[in-house]
Amino acid sequence: MRNNLRAYQKVNRDSNLSAADPHTVISMLYDGLIESISISKGAIERKDLALKANSLTKSINILRSLQDSLDKESEPQISENFNTLYSYCIERLGTASVSLETSLLDEVIDLLKPLRDAWKNISQQDKEEGFAKISDRDSARNAASVGA
Repeated sequence: MRNNLRAYQKVNRDSNLSAADPHTVISMLYDGLIESISISKGAIERKDLALKANSLTKSINILRSLQDSLDKESEPQISENFNTLYSYCIERLGTASVSLETSLLDEVIDLLKPLRDAWKNISQQDKEEGFAKISDRDSARNAASVGA
């Protein structure tokens, strides 16, 4: 029964992801990241080291995905700030994995929750303006590559 539920959740998540716009994907990454860190904390408290390792690995992979999603060209300083924050979080999760200090996990969650909440609260108008800028930038790139 549990395996069936997991399979359904994976199919549902994959379906949502394939139909999602970039904003929704980042939102899903933040949600998954905070959930995974919380699972890691519970695993440490229960001394379930296998689950701790799996969930921290997942958390680090999500942080790396967030790093990869940064638009370093459009906003280099903001991207660098986020990259630095994500790198710090990866380092803290690595330290927590070895030391088993749950306070480090709390620290990372405290750093990431405001970002997740701010991301979720972006207005529809701001999302549309952002998508339009991306579309304009991509169109300009395509026109430049065709003309070259």
